Amino acid sequence: MRYLHPVQGHEKFVASGIYKFYKEGSELRKTEEWAIHEHPDGERFIRVDADYRMEEGKSILLEALQTASGELIRFDVRYENDRFEGGVKTLRATFSLDADVMQIGYEMNGADRVYREIELPKFTLVDIPLLVFRGQTTFELARYGDKSVPLFVPTFDFAQLFPGVIQMSQAQVEYVNDESIPLGKKSIETKRYRYKDKAISYWVDKNNTVIKRVNAFKQQEFVVQISNYAHQG
Repeated sequence: MRYLHPVQGHEKFVASGIYKFYKEGSELRKTEEWAIHEHPDGERFIRVDADYRMEEGKSILLEALQTASGELIRFDVRYENDRFEGGVKTLRATFSLDADVMQIGYEMNGADRVYREIELPKFTLVDIPLLVFRGQTTFELARYGDKSVPLFVPTFDFAQLFPGVIQMSQAQVEYVNDESIPLGKKSIETKRYRYKDKAISYWVDKNNTVIKRVNAFKQQEFVVQISNYAHQG
């Protein structure tokens, strides 16, 4: 697993896993590997290595810091994609949350570092577009039910959309049922959620970890399945 900063001696292991991607049953050459460690004060550090280089030319290394209660404090990202014509080639960015303000410092495509601030509506959910964060976001959206909730989605691929978009989400996710998902020689109990405006479902365990995702696009089925999943306790 690649990372921005190695695990430190004071960090305690919490969980890890690898997401593998499939198209019509065939495994794609892309993975999202992640690990979560806890600091002595209860804060959690999440490392993600999203390696799509063989499939799409894209690489994302991201590290996020959360409070003991799961609130996002900041995240750092290193994005690279030499194949993407018209898109961002390289990006180094730090996103920091201070009350209802998102502070961003970044270097894009080799330019000098730039600093920006974005005011966020109260109770905004930050939806980092990597699977290790999607379980918590899916759970929160389902919990809000029919209530409208602001969502900030960071965007790394397109300069004109960076650093992200704020949108209002209402009744977007619904709980479907409880399901047992086979994983190796064991099964994991999950809750299935469905996104109403998309042909996509998530199976999320008691730790708000995505175990499986299935979506249909242009009459093709795309599946993501967790592997090498370990969780302390």
